[in-house]
Amino acid sequence: MRGMRFAPWRTVRGRLVLVALLVESVMLAMLVGNSLRLLRDAMGEQAREQAEQIAPVLSAALVAPLAQYDYATVQAVLDESHAIRGIDYLAVTDASGTIVATSGWQSGKALPPVDPEFSLDDDDATPRYDLALPIKLAGQNLGTLQFGLDLTRITVARKNLLSQGVLIALGEMLLSAGLLSLLGLLITRQLSVLTTASLKVAKGHVELEPVPEGGDDVGRLGAAFNVMSRAIADRVEQLTRANQETARIAESLKEKHQALSAENVKRLRVQQELEVALGHIRERTAQLNAIFDLSPDGFVSFDGSGHVTYASPAFPRMVGPAFGEAVGLSEPEFSARLDSLCLANTPFAGVGTLTPTHTAHMPLDGEGLDAPPHAADPEHPERLLVELKGPGHRVLDVRLRVADGENVSRILFFRDVTHEAEVDRMKSEFLSHAAHELRTPMASIFGFTELLRTRKMSDERRQDMLDVIHRQSLLMTAIINELLDLVRIDARRGEDFEFVSLDAGALVRAVVADYKVPEGREPAVLDLPYTPRWVRADDNKLKRAVGNILSNAFKYSTGGAVEVCLVTGEASGPGNVGPRVGIRVSDHGIGMSPEQLARVWERFYRADASGNVPGTGLGMAIVKEIIELHGGKAEVQSEFGVGTTVTLWLPTAKAPTHA
Repeated sequence: MRGMRFAPWRTVRGRLVLVALLVESVMLAMLVGNSLRLLRDAMGEQAREQAEQIAPVLSAALVAPLAQYDYATVQAVLDESHAIRGIDYLAVTDASGTIVATSGWQSGKALPPVDPEFSLDDDDATPRYDLALPIKLAGQNLGTLQFGLDLTRITVARKNLLSQGVLIALGEMLLSAGLLSLLGLLITRQLSVLTTASLKVAKGHVELEPVPEGGDDVGRLGAAFNVMSRAIADRVEQLTRANQETARIAESLKEKHQALSAENVKRLRVQQELEVALGHIRERTAQLNAIFDLSPDGFVSFDGSGHVTYASPAFPRMVGPAFGEAVGLSEPEFSARLDSLCLANTPFAGVGTLTPTHTAHMPLDGEGLDAPPHAADPEHPERLLVELKGPGHRVLDVRLRVADGENVSRILFFRDVTHEAEVDRMKSEFLSHAAHELRTPMASIFGFTELLRTRKMSDERRQDMLDVIHRQSLLMTAIINELLDLVRIDARRGEDFEFVSLDAGALVRAVVADYKVPEGREPAVLDLPYTPRWVRADDNKLKRAVGNILSNAFKYSTGGAVEVCLVTGEASGPGNVGPRVGIRVSDHGIGMSPEQLARVWERFYRADASGNVPGTGLGMAIVKEIIELHGGKAEVQSEFGVGTTVTLWLPTAKAPTHA
């Protein structure tokens, strides 16, 4: 006893406690250290990715105003971007290194040095990731964009994780020490009691007080000992009661035989009702399985313990193979795995963050799913939109429903709204571009009319201003007309097209003849076959498309011939088969770089950003829409400084019967 009191490590119980504490200390230290390393790496990578995503967007937004020396617009862009959470400051310098605009940085103060490699271990007052990016237009350096990302949240999260991890580890060790000590005491005490009882049985004392029992190994040993001791006494008593029980059973068998006859009738009736009910259940199950298999929407159900019990076939098609097997995952595991597939700006915070509604309010046909999200509780919305990583950036509408069953307690509903989200984005982008393009001529008209109203000037100066107002009005009219044309084309999708068999050569001759060649330029050189080349097209719409291409060829080439010819070929790609006739227009003008060529079909995009070449930036977009509604394809080949060739491919047609 004295050894156990002053040297507990010499006992089995003490050694077990010490070894367990040592192993647990090592494992907890490794766990905390690894958690800190993973947090540092993940948050550092997230900061770099955020910087890489923000930099090109800001650079693209600053190119135009910086090229035009519009520093007020540059300052407005910086102020608006500085409102984004996580950006500490922004600054723009021109090509000479002079600071032209800042936001979030003290005026006159030198910008901090840029270090592409940063560490979260620095003890700076304000941890920050500084990044500098050149702003270029057509290979010319316009200036530099420098901004800093605030890393305060990352360092605070790391310190909190370290302190909380240490506290949790200490608490875990203290709790484990107490539990192991108590467990050792219980084990040794029960073994002592069992040893004493065994000695009594060995001496012939059968009637004993039961030894302690339990669910562990020692407790089960005690239970087995109690069973053994009772079995001897019970056996004697069983033999005494055997004769009495035999007589009672014989009497009861007669009564039970009569009762069983009536019971069998009831069981047959219940069995028939059960078979009918099972048939209804199987039919209902088959209907639900068919609905889930054919539904484009995804369903994931959880049982009462929070584990996934079912995932419809549409769900893995939505999230892709990277998600893996969903059935069997707990709610935290499911949420974490889905969040890992989402973009950083649309995270999936977890199933518990959604406000559930009862399944009685969610019909299988999805009625009411297009309603806007409930805004009563922003922290727990009824609807959550997440955008997945990978090609296409699929957008999913996620909602939560609750049920009354134990096997199905909650259901997550997933709906693919990628198309709807893309349509909303395109509408917003279209309206933004339209407003921007209309603002420039409107500003000129307003400014010159204000001067005409408030100042006296010579007739010559007044006439110059009126000419500017007239030109800007014509530009606004052209923009509005082309916007209306695009809207009509998008809305009607070719329903107002009158398709007939046309001779492509005759149509090209008519367009070239009607086109007014700029002063000092030669008419387009035609290389057309003598025999007709019949195509299926709308005469007015196709003339509009060819006219736009011909106009661009003259506007973007100050010299050299513009050549127009017809070519033939075979269509390629799904849904496009058969011979094609191409209307090809070539010039020897300024041409386009690969970057400009990639954006040639964008609405309001103009390869010449100087403003020297008139235009709205909508012509090529209109051409693309018209040709695609003809079932054809528009192709552009261009080399910077050499020239551009545009080919409009159209499906061939039979000659008209009256030809």
